[in-house]
Amino acid sequence: MNRKFNENILKALDKTEEALKICKEAMEDANDETCRAMYAAMIKDCEKHVQMLQGEIDLHKVQKKWDDTKK
Repeated sequence: MNRKFNENILKALDKTEEALKICKEAMEDANDETCRAMYAAMIKDCEKHVQMLQGEIDLHKVQKKWDDTKK
């Protein structure tokens, strides 16, 4: 895989982890059950997406398609 693939998937992972952190913080500040339910669902989705992205990275490493070299 080329370096751009690495950059794209790492950027997606970073932003998804950031969204997860924001949702967890917002859940603490939620002032009613509907907001807490919404953030709980979003947290679950973000966690799933983090797992998907990390799984894809791990798979590509096993397949020797992941470039771990730095610029």
